[in-house]
Amino acid sequence: MHPKSTQIVYLDSRLTQIQLLAELPDMKKIVISWWAPLTDFIQPPKKSAVNLAGPNMELHKYFFEGYDKHILLCSESDDNTRFEFLCNEIRNQEPKHKLDSRYLNLSDITDFYEIKTKVEPILWEHRDYQIHLFFTPGTSAMSIIWFLLHQQLGLNTILMQTIKKADSKDGKPGIKYLSIEREEALGSFLIKQANTEKDVQTRIKEDKNYYIGPSTEPIYKMAATIAQADRGNILILGESGTGKEHLAHFIHQSSARARASFLTVNCAAFGDTLLESRLFGHKKGSFTGAVEHHKGYFEEADSGTIFLDEIGDISPYMQQLLLRVLQNGEIAPIGGKPKRVDLRIIAATNKDLIKLCEAGNFRWDLYYRLAMMELELPSLQTRGQEEIKALLHLFITKKQALFGRPQPLEISPDAEKKLLEYPFPGNVRELENLIERFYMIGEKTILPKHFPQRMSSKAFKTNALLLKDLEKAHIQYVLELKNNNLSQTAESLGIALNTLKRKLKEK
Repeated sequence: MHPKSTQIVYLDSRLTQIQLLAELPDMKKIVISWWAPLTDFIQPPKKSAVNLAGPNMELHKYFFEGYDKHILLCSESDDNTRFEFLCNEIRNQEPKHKLDSRYLNLSDITDFYEIKTKVEPILWEHRDYQIHLFFTPGTSAMSIIWFLLHQQLGLNTILMQTIKKADSKDGKPGIKYLSIEREEALGSFLIKQANTEKDVQTRIKEDKNYYIGPSTEPIYKMAATIAQADRGNILILGESGTGKEHLAHFIHQSSARARASFLTVNCAAFGDTLLESRLFGHKKGSFTGAVEHHKGYFEEADSGTIFLDEIGDISPYMQQLLLRVLQNGEIAPIGGKPKRVDLRIIAATNKDLIKLCEAGNFRWDLYYRLAMMELELPSLQTRGQEEIKALLHLFITKKQALFGRPQPLEISPDAEKKLLEYPFPGNVRELENLIERFYMIGEKTILPKHFPQRMSSKAFKTNALLLKDLEKAHIQYVLELKNNNLSQTAESLGIALNTLKRKLKEK
């Protein structure tokens, strides 16, 4: 055998199910399968014509003994009528069998990447069971993913398929179990498929509207890795204006949910009643002013991602409602019945949630649910002058098209020097807004006199900690106060004129 090959051995088809299940007698056994619209229903398709000889029906009729339950997966969205007919028929035919039906909302039933991220959490959820993966129903991509997960995860999984009566020697339905023998040299599997593989480096470089520099690139690489786990909630920390929403959208685009919705909610912008209605929706007549049904953001983002900005500002009441979504995957519209949603929650805040929890203003259980993974963006000032300069020129180019200017804005050397020394308390957002202001005033070249008042030496306090930087800021302040008169500035500072000139030349 080739050292990198995988051998598939079909066990004796006469091996009974009870013999195989007895291998792990102390473990509960479950079987997982996809529904199969083409074989689970009589063809040509009719609304309720369930095929009693279909793979899932025959599984329950002939082979269910010894199983604790059957998890039946539907590739489509909630409230699929035909899937419900199939589930009801199984329950009617075999009322003692436990059936757990689940909707996975696949946007593409041939997408290896999306299928894997949807089903892998289900296998981990049942890691204490012996899991039989019934791969007769489903697309080829689904069968391949069962095989790969069986190889990769190291769980108690067994691959099985049914044999039709017509193909059986004794004229009865049968089952085959697959024993996979993988040699150590094989190593791990890597799924690649056109249009689904996310090359992080390429995506970062191709984003012409945003700059990701040395200080933030490791964060984006980590975010791309986290995005592969379909179920994990993420908490993004950082000062206002550091780019938390952009990072959240990057995570969404790097995940299997990229084809579905990405919705942003600023939690600090609404009171409890309005925020509850916006998030969870409401039914007509549920409160004064509810003149029609309204679908909330959580339902709108089903199968996708919702970004909850300023999460540290929500009230204890809203914290309790949000905790229910995170615990049970259910929302309760105002005046309506609970319904399940399948989405990823990314939350963000500029506040210290741990301190809020310690003060009793934020729930610890909610914090732990939100912060399954934390990412923190640095302030603009800590990113260094080279990154600030790169962002400055990016926004100059970007805003030129927005304001319809034939030539990009020019920044004089003195103005650029002052910009690089400014602490930017509003971070990236403040820098971007500043460039828009410069385009609005209509000057071709920006000088220090065009800066807003808040950026004068008198108006802002430097965040620098080094003594020489504080001295430089104070000298600059006095120099502007004396209208750049060096003699008067030196006299006011109490130093010699030559000393002042030397200090101004120092970098």
